[in-house]
Amino acid sequence: MNKILNTAIVGMGRAGSFHLTSMKIIDGFNLKYVVDPDTEKLASIGLPTQTKRLTDIDAVLNDQDVDAVVIASPTEYHYDYILKSLNADKHVFTEKPLGHCLSEVKECFDTAAKNNKALHLGFQRRFDHNFIALKSNLSTINDVRMVRASSRDNPKPSYEYLKTSGNIFHDMLIHDFDMMLFLLGPKAPETINVFAKCYDKKIEAMDDYDTVVVSMQFDNGLIYTVDTSRTSVYGYDQRLEVFGSDGMLVAENELDSNLNIYAKDGIKQAPVSYSFPQRYKSAYLAELVFFESSIRNGELYNVTKEEAILSHLIADACYVSAKEGRLVRFKEEYY
Repeated sequence: MNKILNTAIVGMGRAGSFHLTSMKIIDGFNLKYVVDPDTEKLASIGLPTQTKRLTDIDAVLNDQDVDAVVIASPTEYHYDYILKSLNADKHVFTEKPLGHCLSEVKECFDTAAKNNKALHLGFQRRFDHNFIALKSNLSTINDVRMVRASSRDNPKPSYEYLKTSGNIFHDMLIHDFDMMLFLLGPKAPETINVFAKCYDKKIEAMDDYDTVVVSMQFDNGLIYTVDTSRTSVYGYDQRLEVFGSDGMLVAENELDSNLNIYAKDGIKQAPVSYSFPQRYKSAYLAELVFFESSIRNGELYNVTKEEAILSHLIADACYVSAKEGRLVRFKEEYY
């Protein structure tokens, strides 16, 4: 393998820009190509001198010197680009989702295994130092009995993006389901119950929701709840509380600073991070560092096939619970 991994980024929107910033810092990558059909966007991007701008992926796939592809294209193209890249003998890091249905998710993993290529998913919360610290201390509170997660977005995504996002369960809450599996292991809940509402009429017209509470219970009695909203006026709200028989662990929001002002008109605190790129800036870097090292060490996955399938099924079950207004017996109906 090359000392430096020749790489391409496909899709230069929001996620692609984050990965471009990270790749400029990581010594192990040589960014050979960036791909985006928007020629004006391509022209406006500051790139290393050796990086070529392309409007389609074909040259990347045909270049035998390219070791890895980072896929950050619009959602509807992920599956096609993942399979083409894996079959062209490239390692793949991709933003979620792998595909729109379970069979596509399975095929992506099966293709990676067949070709002995890395397939990493962009679940950046696994690389956040707060959640890593929380997980490493789970044993200190003994039996976990209840978990409460808050996941409220800011700013609200564009309507154009939401049209093809795959609904709030597969686009947004999928990160919370993955975090649940990261903390607890690949355990399936017994039951799922969802309360959902859409206050934004444009999102409602997409047959989607903007405000959701998910409640899951496991066979050992553990209750896991997630509340989420597409918009939060005070900033990106991402908190996690784990309650156990011997105590509690809490991962709070990231603040712009740790300054507190105590004055006669009250106590003032710095605002929470404005959006998820600020909240997970370090995690976006860490996940690509791990991708680079994993390729060299032969670690093919950061999320297992079992975990990816389970989180996808949970998202499917949540949508059914919301639409039909009923408790889903997940193990009986889905798993």
